[in-house]
Amino acid sequence: MNWGRFMFRLLLACSAGAVEAFFFENFLQDLPYTYPTGIQLEDGAAYDYVVVGAGAAGAAAASRLALKGFDVMLIEAGGDPSFLSTIPMASLGLLGSSLDWQYKTIPNNISCLSSIGEQCRFSRGKSLGGTTAINHMLYIRGNRYDYDRMNISGWTWKDLEPYFLRYEGLQILDQYPASSRKYHNSNGTMKLEYFDDPRNPWHTRTVEGLKQLNIPFNKDLNGEYQIGVTKVAGYVYKGERMSTARGYLARNDVKKNLKVAKNAFCTEVVIDDDNIARGVTVVQNLQKVTIYARIEIVLSAGTIGTPQILMQSGVGPADHLQEMGISVRSNLPVGNDMSDHHLPVVIVKVDHGGLVDSLVGLTSKAPQVLQYLASRSGPLASNSLQDIVTLINTNCYDFDLRQYSGNSSLCELADMQIIQSYIDKGLVALAKPLVKQAIGFNDQVLDQIEKANENHGLIIFSPMVLQPYSRGTVRLASIDPLQPPAIFANYLGDERDVEQMVKSITFLEHLMKTQIFKKHKASILHLNLPGCPAYKCGRVEYWRCYARHMTYSGYHAVGTCALTRVVDEQLRVYGVKNLRVADLSVLKNIIRGNTASVSIAIGERIVDFLTEEDNP
Repeated sequence: MNWGRFMFRLLLACSAGAVEAFFFENFLQDLPYTYPTGIQLEDGAAYDYVVVGAGAAGAAAASRLALKGFDVMLIEAGGDPSFLSTIPMASLGLLGSSLDWQYKTIPNNISCLSSIGEQCRFSRGKSLGGTTAINHMLYIRGNRYDYDRMNISGWTWKDLEPYFLRYEGLQILDQYPASSRKYHNSNGTMKLEYFDDPRNPWHTRTVEGLKQLNIPFNKDLNGEYQIGVTKVAGYVYKGERMSTARGYLARNDVKKNLKVAKNAFCTEVVIDDDNIARGVTVVQNLQKVTIYARIEIVLSAGTIGTPQILMQSGVGPADHLQEMGISVRSNLPVGNDMSDHHLPVVIVKVDHGGLVDSLVGLTSKAPQVLQYLASRSGPLASNSLQDIVTLINTNCYDFDLRQYSGNSSLCELADMQIIQSYIDKGLVALAKPLVKQAIGFNDQVLDQIEKANENHGLIIFSPMVLQPYSRGTVRLASIDPLQPPAIFANYLGDERDVEQMVKSITFLEHLMKTQIFKKHKASILHLNLPGCPAYKCGRVEYWRCYARHMTYSGYHAVGTCALTRVVDEQLRVYGVKNLRVADLSVLKNIIRGNTASVSIAIGERIVDFLTEEDNP
C-alpha cells in the first residue's frame, strides 16, 4: 500500500471538508450496487456490436444496445472505479491517480510555462465510466446555440434535446422555477441532485460577491437562459458520484445482457481489403487477441484515444500515416482541429476565520465521517466550492462601472465560466510532493503557493475560456499502439485567447474589491514568474505573461474526429464501412459548458442511428 498517496488524498479531501478518503478506500467498500463482472476475451470470438471505451458515451451506447437484445462486447482499458472515486469531495484528489491516463502534452513554448517540463496536464479517466469517474461532476449542457451553429442535419439542439432528456434523472426539479420544467426529465438513468453543503463560508460569500457585480442569480443554467451564477446540479445521487459506470453499467438489467472486458486495450481496427471493418485487436493480460463484430464497431475511446486507434488502423492524414509506415485505408483529417477549454489558474489568499487548519482537521472532522457513514450526507457529499458556477459574456460587463449589464441578445452567449475550490491553511506543506504530482506546477510556483498557504486559506479560481480560438492536434508518437500519442494542445496559440484570459483575471480583480471579499482580506497572489514584469511595473503585461505560465486545461477537448470531416451525420467513418465514432471527438465546436453532458447524449444518439429500420 502506498501510504503517502493515501495520506495526500486524505489531506486534499480534508482541505474542503472530507477527512476520510483513506479510511473509506480501505475499510468501507459497501456500495449498494456492483459493476459488471469482466470477462477474458477469446481470440476469434464474435459479437453483434463491439464498443471500444466504457466512458460517458461508450457506456451509454453499449448499455442501450444490450437492452435492445443485441450481443454487445464493451472493451475498457481500465478496471472498476475505486471506492474513493464515489465520494464527491474526493474528486479533488483523483487527477493524477491510477484512474487517470495522465497524458502529457508537447510543449508549445507559449503556454503552461510553469508546469513541469512546460507540459500541460491532460487528464482523462481510465476505468469504467471514463472521465465521469474522476471529473468534478458538474452538469451544464451548453447553450442551445452551440448545437445549432454546427449547421449539421440531425445535430441541432432540437435534434439532440431528446437524448439529453432520455438519460437525465433530475431529482430536484421541484426546486427549479416553473419555466425550467420543459427543459428537464426526472426519470432518466443518470440521477442528478444538488451537492451537499460543504460548510465552508466561501460557498455563500462567492455568490454574494458576484451579485455585487450585478451578476444575476440563475437557478437553472440548463433552463430558459444560461447566464448568471448558481449552485449547479451535479452527477451525484444519495451522496455518491453518479458516473456512467453507476448510472448505466451497474444496472441489473444491463449486467444481465452486456459483456464487458476490463483492462483490455484496443490497439487497432481490423479492416479488410474492401475497407470493411471486421473487428478489433485487443491486448488483455499481456495477450493479444482479435474479436469480431457481426454488425458494426463503435469507437468511444475519447478525443485522444479514438484518433489514436483510427490512425493505428490506417485511417487518418495520409502524410502522417506514411511517415509512420502505416498503410493508408482512408485519408481523413483525424486528430486535427482539437479545441479545449483552458484557463489561467488564479490563486486568492483569504483569511481563515471559522475554518480549522489541515493538521487539526484530521481529528476534528471525525463527526463528518460518521455523518457520511450513517447517511451519505454532510461535507463529504459536497464538492467543495466547485458547484458554485458562474457563466457570463465578458463583453457585457462594464469594466469601468464594474457592473454586468446583459442588455443584448449576444449577452446570452457566455465566453467565461468560473469555478473555484478551496485549500485549507497549511495543507500544501503537509503534502507538497504529492500536491506537485496532482497539480503539475514546477517547484518555483509551488514554493510560492506553499508560502502563501502558511497563514492563509487559498481559493483557486478557474476562469475558463469557453470559446477558444487556439487549435491543437493528436498524432501517433510511435507505431507501438501501447505508447501514448503525441498531444499538441497548443493552448494560447492564438493571441485572442490570451486577451480573453486577461479580461477574466481583471473581472476577478474586481471581485476582490467587492464588500464581502474585502471584509475577509481577499487578495490575488502575484507570483514571481520568469520573464514576467513585476505587477507594479505593468499590470496588463504581467497578466499576459502570467496567463502563459499558469495555463491549465479544463479537460473538455473535442473535435479530433469531427462531424462532416471524419464522420458523416450518422457518425459513420468516411471510407470505411461498419465503423462509427461516438464520443466528444465528433463535435466540430466546443460547447459553453461541461462536456460530459453532451458525451452521454452522443452515446444515446448513436443507438438510434444503429438500430433505426430505415438507416441507410
